Amino acid sequence: MQDNQPRPVPPPPVAPRSRNRSRWWIPLAVIGGLLVIFIVVIGAIVGALFSGLGEFEEKPQPLEEKTVLVVDLSSGVVEYRPPVVFNISGDQGGIHLMEAVMAIEDAAKDPKIEGILYKAGGSVGFTKLTEIRDALVEFKKSGKFMYAFLEGGEKQHYYLASVADSIFMPAEGLLAMNAFGATGVFMKGLTEKIGVDFYVEQFEEYKSAAEPMSRKDWSAPAKESIRAIIEQRERLFVEAISASRGLDPTVIRADMSAGIYIPDSLKAHGYIDGLEYEWVLRERIARRVDPSDTSAHPKLRVKSLTSYAKHDRSLDEEPTIDRSHTFAIVYASGAISPGTNNDPFDQDGIYSKTLIKDLRKAWKDDDVEAILLRIDSPGGSALASDEIWSAIQEIRKDKPVFASMSDVAASGGYYIAMACDTIIAAPSTITGSIGVIMAIPNMSGTMDKIGVTTDTISMGPSSTFMNVLRPFEESDKAHLRAFGAGIYKRFVQKVADSRGKEFEATRALAKGRVWTGTDAMNAGLIDIQGDFGDAIAAIKTRIGADPKTKVMVKVYPEKVDNITAILKMFGIDRGDDDDVSTKTSVNLKHLMAKLAANGTPIQEFLATLPPDARHQLEHAATMAAIGLQEPGMMMLPSPVPVF
Repeated sequence: MQDNQPRPVPPPPVAPRSRNRSRWWIPLAVIGGLLVIFIVVIGAIVGALFSGLGEFEEKPQPLEEKTVLVVDLSSGVVEYRPPVVFNISGDQGGIHLMEAVMAIEDAAKDPKIEGILYKAGGSVGFTKLTEIRDALVEFKKSGKFMYAFLEGGEKQHYYLASVADSIFMPAEGLLAMNAFGATGVFMKGLTEKIGVDFYVEQFEEYKSAAEPMSRKDWSAPAKESIRAIIEQRERLFVEAISASRGLDPTVIRADMSAGIYIPDSLKAHGYIDGLEYEWVLRERIARRVDPSDTSAHPKLRVKSLTSYAKHDRSLDEEPTIDRSHTFAIVYASGAISPGTNNDPFDQDGIYSKTLIKDLRKAWKDDDVEAILLRIDSPGGSALASDEIWSAIQEIRKDKPVFASMSDVAASGGYYIAMACDTIIAAPSTITGSIGVIMAIPNMSGTMDKIGVTTDTISMGPSSTFMNVLRPFEESDKAHLRAFGAGIYKRFVQKVADSRGKEFEATRALAKGRVWTGTDAMNAGLIDIQGDFGDAIAAIKTRIGADPKTKVMVKVYPEKVDNITAILKMFGIDRGDDDDVSTKTSVNLKHLMAKLAANGTPIQEFLATLPPDARHQLEHAATMAAIGLQEPGMMMLPSPVPVF
């Protein structure tokens, strides 16, 4: 019997499975793209909100009459740091050097500023501190008063305070007026215990940057270099105190050797003028500023140096500016690394492509007549230094490029300076260190200690070249030595060409030796001995402007707007070049800072170390970061006395 009911329609045949790869990534890419767009939009809103906050800020007011400028450097002094992205607090981590100097210069001419009150605090490099001190000395020539209050402190605080008409301390204060010196921290004993052996090649005997890892004490050449710096520091300090306080230099040295600390002794020896609490001193100054105020506790009207530096001068008196001349200041501060800094929140360090980009912006700007490269760097990557050198050589064909050295411009810092037309250094600047260092850790001993073994499958002997998990072969060391020797020879030759010297005569000045600015001038390694202000005057003269007249200045690096900052975080650069590389350095220095956050044992340990020792640990971290990328480094030996 047949079934007459209709049969169901059969399903269509299944298409054969495609051999193409799965496209599962498409929805992920779409989602990722939407996420980026979302973040950028949110960033734009946040950026607009943050920038809009300025509308609700108190409008700047004209400076009041009978104001006293308070110079307090507790937050430190930096060469320059571009405005922080999303910065609401306004804290830039220290006043800029030129802001501080110019503010003091302006205060001397400002009829509303009666005088200065200096409060001890902060840690500042010797050269920067000297520039500020010189500005204070000039300020006093205006006839205005200067008082100093030291609750406590060290020699560098007294160095500034000594300019004052009168210096006061509380009876229970403490001032470390001890002799100059430097303490090295050496890690050889530690690395031996953990089985790490540093293979070091240095060109030549003074290039002692790796000694903290490879020795247990300083070599004789290193001691010679460091002692020369300390002796100059002491001489400049004693001469300054003698001139300001009218004390015999021999007596000052004897007092420092004995160690003068408590206020009673300081007053008895003529270093301070009285014992007062700060509030009492402020009332004393207030009565001097306004004798008509006969109240029991007169209030002193003050303005901080940081606030005054950012004060809108146009509300008081429009300064005379020669707008027919413009030059650019390009700042180069920190260790030198290859690549680009795409971290808008961390502007520390010199990254070759980032610095070159700033230099080229100034170069391509038709208004800019000359470029002043301000260097505060101990050096770093040889590759990055040479890349910057090459760019400056090209730029100076069209526009003059001057180099101004701050606290330090040595090794790689000197390498980039010698590419410029003119080099200016302060007497206390640390420069030179013309040499190359290679420091590679070998951890085969550590592997033995912890029972770890290695086995290698090799297609040739070179496959294990300088493998840090295996003992280094002598043939490998010879190859590396030849590589470093080539870098060093080219470094010396470039210095010789730059300074118009013969190779061997230049080599005698090289060998990794560190020079003060004064000694570098005598050796023919720089052109002018002077501070930042002298460098600015020199470049004004070069472009035909009056050195004493203010001109237009463009400063680099520029502020990064919020949208660009967000794009940079994703490795997107909306600049005018095709460089989208990111930071290439492992920033061990900042990693150490995170480990040393408040309340941690590491932070408590670091707090007990003197400034020189902390500086050395940061220096070692920077060397390790650069050494992870390339064997050849142009790095200043450490330690270098901070003050």
